[in-house]
Amino acid sequence: MLEPVPTSLSGVQLWCCDLDDPHVLAHCDESFLAPDELQRAERLRSKRNRQLFRRRRALRRFLLGRFLKTPPQKLSIEETKSGKPQFTASSPVRCAFSPSHAENLFAMAIAPETEVGVDVEVMRPEWNVQLVAAMCLDSSQLRQLESFPAKERQKQFLRFWSLREAFAKATGDGIAQPAAGHISTTHVWDCAFNAKPPPQGWNWIQQWHLIDKHESVICVVQKIPAASPSPSAKAPVRRAD
Repeated sequence: MLEPVPTSLSGVQLWCCDLDDPHVLAHCDESFLAPDELQRAERLRSKRNRQLFRRRRALRRFLLGRFLKTPPQKLSIEETKSGKPQFTASSPVRCAFSPSHAENLFAMAIAPETEVGVDVEVMRPEWNVQLVAAMCLDSSQLRQLESFPAKERQKQFLRFWSLREAFAKATGDGIAQPAAGHISTTHVWDCAFNAKPPPQGWNWIQQWHLIDKHESVICVVQKIPAASPSPSAKAPVRRAD
């Protein structure tokens, strides 16, 4: 049974699953895919990568179709210049959505109207987290990371990175940019490490899950609608489990 992951974000549906799970595969119907999606899959060199790409795109269409009560194959989706997926201007139905993947894991957040971003990251025992972090963080951020015990640094780095990526996807800025991008990484770092409130107008959550033997962090960032703020706008939501 494919069920959403419970969250405290108003109106947001969150999904995270193993693309090799037979219960998930039952919803990855490749007949849903548009010609350009199939062509993009074929450009990938690895058979495994082609397989996972098709499953991600088929499941994305299935979940959106179910949310919008529309046949998945009729959805018209495009990408902005920064790589953010969205419905085309001619689409008769719309919602905000954001997909993410790591290894064989797939995550997606869907919201009826407000902007949303999601990121999933997995713990990688083989990583030299100091080398990875040095490519992404400035000197001040590296010092903050080094203040944690060595065995905790990868987990803390992924907390920061998943929030940074989810924020980038929600705003549509800097998805394909270096860590500095168009985003205030100071705000992001403060949110993840110093337990400060999120930037004004935003809510976010982080959850840790064990999925197919992967210890994974999922982060969702939600923009609070300006016209009719949700109750969480008065008391920003924060979860880091």
